[in-house]
Amino acid sequence: MSITQRNLMQFVPFAKTPRQRATLLALMAAYVVERPLIPDIRFSLETTTDAAAILDYRFDIAGIKQLGLAMCVLLGRLAFPVRFHTMTKTFGRSRSALCDIFMHVINELYAQWGSLLYFNQKLVAKNIDRYCSAIASKGVPLSNVFDFIDGTKG
Repeated sequence: MSITQRNLMQFVPFAKTPRQRATLLALMAAYVVERPLIPDIRFSLETTTDAAAILDYRFDIAGIKQLGLAMCVLLGRLAFPVRFHTMTKTFGRSRSALCDIFMHVINELYAQWGSLLYFNQKLVAKNIDRYCSAIASKGVPLSNVFDFIDGTKG
């Protein structure tokens, strides 16, 4: 069992002599948790040099910005079903450029991590009729829907 600062505070009224009070206060001071000093520094890519960026991140500043744009295009497209036409307003790129960026990132990710992805085709093929009827029973006007693109359940 350990004594907390709150427990020590409860003993202060019972300290009758100045020496007892001083001892309790010294114990309380010993229990103070010293918080680490965290510098008030914010990361800023603009203040980083290309040489430092290459050493730290293996890309120059322009490359990091391109990677950031590519990841934002990918995540924006995967987060919500949106057309490239709508994304042109956000990213200031043409539909074909956005499609190229999206497909390039998808292909790179699949080439690197595709072996870790798993989709049980036999299970889906065996149960697809059940999935379709379960969704149709919820009131969906189509009878051939077996899943939702955003991962929600009917």
